[in-house]
Amino acid sequence: MKKILSIAVMLLLVIQLFGCAKCISTKYENVQVTVVDEYHKGTYITPILSGKTVVMHTHPAVYRITVEYNGVDYSINGKEIYENYKDMVGKTVNATLEIKHYDNESVRYDIIELK
Repeated sequence: MKKILSIAVMLLLVIQLFGCAKCISTKYENVQVTVVDEYHKGTYITPILSGKTVVMHTHPAVYRITVEYNGVDYSINGKEIYENYKDMVGKTVNATLEIKHYDNESVRYDIIELK
């Protein structure tokens, strides 16, 4: 019984120590990024056999622009973004960098918008 209790206590301590980090601050900066790739895949339909019935499943279109900032690639999805930046591969554009600081002293960076 003591062994089970001690394992449970150790498990609770581990969960407390390595629990979810909470965001304590968020900053936004205007930065320059390089457009490194564009990707588009149109809508398509695939038949799926369900018993004796064939059901047509529609897959949505994919619009993606990949940019590089400080050696890291970031993908931004959306038709409007794709249409505006698909011909700019290799060019530098302005973007918004989101910087999140967490209570465990980690920092997360993300490109959230192209301008």
